[in-house]
Amino acid sequence: MSKAFTKEDGGGDEGLTPARPRSTSAEQRYITPEGYRALQEELLDLQGPATGDWPELEAGVRKRERERRARELTAILEDVRVVVPEPSQAGRVFFGAWVVLEDEDGARMRYRIVGPDEADVKAGRLSVESPLARALLGKEAGEAVQVERPRGTVEYEILAVEYAESEAATAAP
Repeated sequence: MSKAFTKEDGGGDEGLTPARPRSTSAEQRYITPEGYRALQEELLDLQGPATGDWPELEAGVRKRERERRARELTAILEDVRVVVPEPSQAGRVFFGAWVVLEDEDGARMRYRIVGPDEADVKAGRLSVESPLARALLGKEAGEAVQVERPRGTVEYEILAVEYAESEAATAAP
C-alpha cells in the first residue's frame, strides 16, 4: 500500500481541521451585513440541539461535522470585516452592489457582489474575488466589461447598479 494512504502520526481529530485557513491581516476578507447575519444564524443553529433520529455511528459523525462547521464559522466571523455600502457609491459597482447584466446573446442575469464566505452563484451572490466581479468593480450602468472564461472571452453590458435589493429586483427581467 502506498504511504499516501496511511496515517503515520497516529493521533488527532481524524482530519477535523478547518476547511479554510485563517487569513493574515494582509488578506482581509469582507462580508455584507446580511451575509454576516446569515453566518451568525447558522452558527447558532449548529450550537443548538441536533435534530433527527440517527443510528449511533451516524450521529457521532454528524456531531463531529457540526462541531467542525461551528469552529469554521467562528473563525470566519472573527476574521471578516462587515462592509456597509456608502451613499457616495450609488451608480457604480462596488462591494455589496446588485448588478443587472446582459451578455452577448441577450441573456440577463442579476448578481450581488459579496465576500467569498457568502458567495453562491446559483443564489445570485458573486464573490468579489471572481473574474467577473473584479471586471465589474468601479464600472457603472451603460459600460461593458470583458471576462476571460474557459470557453473564450465573454462581454457583458451593465444595465443597472443598485444597493437596495428591492430596487435591483425591479430592474431585473
